[in-house]
Amino acid sequence: MHSQNIQRFYDNGKCGYKNITTGKITISPVYDAGSEMSAGYALVVVNNKRGYIDSTGKMFIEAIYDDAGLFYDGLAKVAMNNQYGYINIKGQVVIPLEYEFTDDFKGGLGRVKKNGKFGYISPDGKMILPCVYDYALNFSEGLAPVLINGKWAYINKTGEVVIPAKYTFASEFTNGQACAGINNEMYLIDKKGKKLKKLENEEEEEREREREKRSKKKKR
Repeated sequence: MHSQNIQRFYDNGKCGYKNITTGKITISPVYDAGSEMSAGYALVVVNNKRGYIDSTGKMFIEAIYDDAGLFYDGLAKVAMNNQYGYINIKGQVVIPLEYEFTDDFKGGLGRVKKNGKFGYISPDGKMILPCVYDYALNFSEGLAPVLINGKWAYINKTGEVVIPAKYTFASEFTNGQACAGINNEMYLIDKKGKKLKKLENEEEEEREREREKRSKKKKR
């Protein structure tokens, strides 16, 4: 509860934290950048390295990482020397830094890249879907868009292709709908691939803005 009253602020290009009720500075602005305080911690940048502080300003995970993310389901992605893996809230490496890219765990699976291809792992580090896709997005509502031979398809968590690879653009599902494009035409589709509505450019741009807003809120 204490951390919920703490808000990030910047002074002379440095990040610190203050009590939003009293305005009192609780953590001096000494960081190059930082996330909002959430669940009792914040991700901060010091000399271009990432680490984690608690609501008192104590660095409980040292700033040693070249890249790092927030904690989801108890795990955070981190990178050193262009190798990605995951740590727990104690700073222990629980999934080795052996990937070219890792993403936050969404829908119980983490998106990873190895040998130039994308796949998905479980929170215990088990490879659930092998790295065989040219590109991939996160799972949402049980499905994920994946790029196969230059076309987008949708797969389920067993790797079964639920919607065939025929799209030149594809988004994650939200409320049972996704945006998918064939050449220059954009459509709303359902989870069976049925076209629900043709989208005009302005409609699609608005949906993209809304997705970006939701994504930013989740990361705070």
